[in-house]
Amino acid sequence: MDDQADVHGTGPTEHPEPPFRRPVLLVLLTVLVFAEALVVLGIGAWLIAQLSLEEPESYATAVALIVIVLAAGVWVLAIGVCLVRMRGWTRGAVLTWQVLQVIVAICIFQGLLLDVVDGWPVLVVSLLGIGLLMSPSVVAATRREV
Repeated sequence: MDDQADVHGTGPTEHPEPPFRRPVLLVLLTVLVFAEALVVLGIGAWLIAQLSLEEPESYATAVALIVIVLAAGVWVLAIGVCLVRMRGWTRGAVLTWQVLQVIVAICIFQGLLLDVVDGWPVLVVSLLGIGLLMSPSVVAATRREV
């Protein structure tokens, strides 16, 4: 009986590691980042539709804006995928994205973009993302062990 236990690696001297459970706050942050990516990609699709429906003042500027928005959406989507994989570098990328959204919210509040009330959802989502990102369980789960 002891021979079989040694063959299978389940001998009495080994302690099995408990299964790793992903922190709930990390799951919430990942869902939030994927939702943000879908919104940005949706805005890119809307811009493409607008380009086909209306004539812009400058096609070059319109196409450049579409490329930038779609690239940002793909980047945020990549951040979400790497959050699922719990990569350490994603904390910096998520923080950068959330700060950029805070800047957009400030621009909306100043009346540079959209209506002033449209800035509140952007600001709230960004602050929620920063709060989730800085939670100890998320930091511990994405910490890079050297």
